[in-house]
Amino acid sequence: MDFVHYSNDPADLAVTLVNTDQRSIGGEDEIMDLASLKAFLEEYNDMWGGVAHQPRRGELSAIHDLRAALRDVMSAEDEIEASERLNAILTENTATPRISVHTGYPHLHFESQETSMKSWLGVVTAMGLARVLVDHGLERFGCCRSDGCDDIYVDTSRNRSRRHCSTQCSTREAVAAYRKRQGD
Repeated sequence: MDFVHYSNDPADLAVTLVNTDQRSIGGEDEIMDLASLKAFLEEYNDMWGGVAHQPRRGELSAIHDLRAALRDVMSAEDEIEASERLNAILTENTATPRISVHTGYPHLHFESQETSMKSWLGVVTAMGLARVLVDHGLERFGCCRSDGCDDIYVDTSRNRSRRHCSTQCSTREAVAAYRKRQGD
């Protein structure tokens, strides 16, 4: 069965959502109010438009909780823990299979139509991470190893060698290592 629509974009959405909270490293929460949540979701409008309701102020706290739960999935100790956490997110957000033909061919969706933004986000991001976990394993989830960064990522490299969330962090670490070698 084809679950391709739960691969790249939903997994990227999960990563991007989690990485909006930089408070653990002295940064800011990029989703502090309804306006910043709407601005964040604008990039993903093609995914949720016509399916989920516009976000509401009352959902903000629940979306913050979802964001923390997604980080917990990606930092789980093993597949069992990650699976249990994903299943809890899917259950909490009432993931229910339904057949959709909006693309011209039948395929499954697990998020309800006309649902809250929090519920839509929960199901779509959990399904994206579930697909990564089932198809590629827990080792594809990572936390940046750069000093001063705790962003998460999904490792899409062929040899599972990714260690940083971005080229910027990787370059910063390489420059620091070079400078250290030059100073010795």
